[in-house]
Amino acid sequence: MIRRTLVFSFLFLCLGTFPLAAQDTLTRSAGKPWLNVWGMVNLDIIHDLDQMDPQWIGGFRPSKIPVHPGDPGWGSSHNTWFSLRQSTFKFEGVMPVQHRLGPIRLRFEFDLFGMGVNAGETTFRLRLAYGQWGPFLVGKDWSTFIDLESFPNHFDFWGPSGMALLASVMVRYSRTVGEANRLEAALELPGSEIDPGQLRQIDPAFLNIQSKEQVPDLILRYTRKGAWGHVRVAGMARMLSYDVISQQAGKSVDHALFGWAFNVTSNLYLFDRQGWFNLQTVFGHGYAGYNNDGGVEITPTAGFRATVPFQYGMVAFYNHNFSRHWSVSAGYSETSQHNTPGQLDNAFHRSQYILAQTIWNILDNKAVQAGLCGMYGKKYEKDGSSARDRRIMFTVRFQMDHIHKPR
Repeated sequence: MIRRTLVFSFLFLCLGTFPLAAQDTLTRSAGKPWLNVWGMVNLDIIHDLDQMDPQWIGGFRPSKIPVHPGDPGWGSSHNTWFSLRQSTFKFEGVMPVQHRLGPIRLRFEFDLFGMGVNAGETTFRLRLAYGQWGPFLVGKDWSTFIDLESFPNHFDFWGPSGMALLASVMVRYSRTVGEANRLEAALELPGSEIDPGQLRQIDPAFLNIQSKEQVPDLILRYTRKGAWGHVRVAGMARMLSYDVISQQAGKSVDHALFGWAFNVTSNLYLFDRQGWFNLQTVFGHGYAGYNNDGGVEITPTAGFRATVPFQYGMVAFYNHNFSRHWSVSAGYSETSQHNTPGQLDNAFHRSQYILAQTIWNILDNKAVQAGLCGMYGKKYEKDGSSARDRRIMFTVRFQMDHIHKPR
């Protein structure tokens, strides 16, 4: 019943607030389609004073810091890496049409940061791909639950561990109310990461637990903007579905748990917009897949029953432009998940992320930039074990910004 209510609420919001007229027609306008091209070649020269899982050296992820000798990446300290992985290419096509919804937009975006089966490789990765027509967006875009505008002004690819950050496949509806308010609703691709805890230690052949995509995540977001900055509030409701497969009984049984989360973000400007704060707090049960780094959605209790643990995260950064050529950024972030008795002692518990950076815009149009930053991260596990990593990174960045190509 809950699943049906979530889906029908979204459909009612979209159709009820923006009825489409049956007599509308879609024809090409006199204007020509055009294409915007944006490219960035980015080289990071990284030196880790301690250790990081080498598959993730292109981004500073405290959850990937090895704590025990058997963890990936364990070895000697003081490693130097050269990474091109956050080099990015974007293409945006616009086709003018004679319709009250306006032009049709298509966007494709790639970077070189291998993930999943390609983790650790420098390879093409589709980051965004969507079509947009008026208030409707279909495809893969930054999740409606996150606030990309609150990402601090620095060059670390991964960013603060405690912020919500995810690109997701979705259907989204947006509506502007007045000049300062915006409402958005989306159905996004579901999914959950499961920690089986001690179940497989007891009998590895008995149980197999796997995530199941069953009901889309429902996300609502409100934004208010002004000369002072903006405040954005997003709420999410989701069903975390999974299958339990018994090899002895020869059958599988599906289960579902309810998850929810809120994300409150803000950019606050100071000194005639030369300085600004990036602030964020996110909390809830079962949102780890939307979190930038660390945590799982489903964990086992002492009786090995599945539960959805509580998690929270926060970000506080300050950025300042001293001139057209020089800027600095510094701040702190953390995320923490409440562990459950059925998890192993080495389960993720908490991480800290600290960064300070200066950026030199060598050219006025930011076509060539260089940056130097220092990072500190620490990972804590359920049993209290912890480890740190300290990183120095020098970045050189070349950008080609929005080359307009009429067709």
